[in-house]
Amino acid sequence: MADISELLCRRSQQARLRWNGRPSILAEYSLKFLPDDVKELQFRGPKVETRYRSSFANVGGWGDDSEADLNMCTKQGFGNSAERFVTIAKSPGLRNLVHELTIDTSVDLDVEYNCNGSYPYPTEFLDALVYMHCFSSLSAVHLRFNQFCGEDDRVGVGIEETYWFRYRVLDTVFHCIAGMWNVEKQMEIEEKVEDELDNYERTYPEDEFTGSLSKAMTLNELTISNLADFYDPDLASSAAFIKVMSMPSLTNLKLFVTTEVNENTDDSIAYYEEKYAFFDHLPNTWLSQSISDNLTVLSLYARDYWGWFPKMNFRSMKFPQLKVLALGHYVFSHDWQIDWISSIGRGDGGEGLRELYLDDCSILYQAFQASPLDESDPGYPNLGTVLDQENGELHSYTIRWSHILSRWSITMGGLRIFRMGHGHWDADDAPEDTIESHLIDRGENEDEEYQIALRYRLSNNTHRSFDCPEPIDRAYGDEDPSKICATSKYLQGSGINGRGGFKLQYIEYDINTHPSPWYEKFWSYRLDDEGFEPEEGTWATDIATLEELTAKIKIRAANY
Repeated sequence: MADISELLCRRSQQARLRWNGRPSILAEYSLKFLPDDVKELQFRGPKVETRYRSSFANVGGWGDDSEADLNMCTKQGFGNSAERFVTIAKSPGLRNLVHELTIDTSVDLDVEYNCNGSYPYPTEFLDALVYMHCFSSLSAVHLRFNQFCGEDDRVGVGIEETYWFRYRVLDTVFHCIAGMWNVEKQMEIEEKVEDELDNYERTYPEDEFTGSLSKAMTLNELTISNLADFYDPDLASSAAFIKVMSMPSLTNLKLFVTTEVNENTDDSIAYYEEKYAFFDHLPNTWLSQSISDNLTVLSLYARDYWGWFPKMNFRSMKFPQLKVLALGHYVFSHDWQIDWISSIGRGDGGEGLRELYLDDCSILYQAFQASPLDESDPGYPNLGTVLDQENGELHSYTIRWSHILSRWSITMGGLRIFRMGHGHWDADDAPEDTIESHLIDRGENEDEEYQIALRYRLSNNTHRSFDCPEPIDRAYGDEDPSKICATSKYLQGSGINGRGGFKLQYIEYDINTHPSPWYEKFWSYRLDDEGFEPEEGTWATDIATLEELTAKIKIRAANY
């Protein structure tokens, strides 16, 4: 039988590997140019899994069926994904072709999280995760956690992916990226973890570990979906984490921050303290100067609204090289935020941001909040006062979109793309346009299992697809959606919807509302030509200012 490395090299095609734990969507290996016996030898998978692997070659724009799609590898937490991932890791001819790696901690499509149900602890996933250090050619790493996080059993519901579990995965991954992984370091990580399973002991097949243990990966992009809003001092002080976040090569960072929400209780997430420490430490951890000085692309999304409370103080953060900024659920409330956005990206004589995306970013116009507010930073809540549940008062905020956009029209002379509106935030499903496009692309003959897996794979990507085309107007649009989806337009994803009431959003806050104190106003206006206005005449002024800014950007973009 021909050696796999020879077969790959003969075609001189760099390939992608995705490592998932889901048997039906195991990896975008797309090895159809290999003989069937080689596929079976290398991956030991039934033919249906080989079909699924090939079928995901274009998911999220991560490959092309015509190429050897070993360039991206996805690892998940169940099935025989771990075995296959290790097999590839131990093969120099395969692992050196892998440039993108997706690590998905989910255990099964049929497992329901956040309901005190049965949860099969992913021991094989954790055992195999350490083999990531073998993939020394990685340039992009994507981590995907479950959306449910929080303090375990806070309201009688267990959290499957606890803070300890997340730390174990994150610090292991960072040690592998940094070229600092070895068995001793892994044992130190394990000693810090308070395991849910007393009988779990990690397997250390030392004789099987291959690859360069001291070579740091030249990472260009890091994406994390459902990063818990929890400040972990063990991770923050990890030498590997600090090294990775200081890599000059790391210029593209996309984070989606999730938070604990208990829909069926009277608990307000405003009193969950961990989120405030997370955002307070963000400038010294995930957005420390060592990485922010190098970033050219930053996408920062959060499941709940942030910026005002939890407060995010960007005042001292310059992001001198940043060219693309995407914010999700960010709240504007203060004048300094306007100038901060127009000031970033000015390093080395730069002209500032070239692209700005505001996804469900709103202006706070009024807030009923525990009072008094913070005297040292006027207009912001005092955390101690809130946690002590002091009496509330109604506070008004005067900034309007016309103020922000008119200022940017003058100060952001380098802006070539500006989009604002509503992205696809449903964590349990994928954008319909993208789903339909993939099904049409494959002839719409795929069975139900494939479609369920596809929907999962294309979900949780709003922080990555912000620059994709605006969704089809299925309510009032004149075009046939099926004809549009038959093109390749939405194969990469669906972006921000900037129609009607989806743009120029305002929001209010009420500390007495649960589970979230934020009251979105745009939903009642999402199908209207005009959106919510805090006072009469605001919409007309705002939309005129937006049109003026948009016209300037179009002229500027046409000249480049």
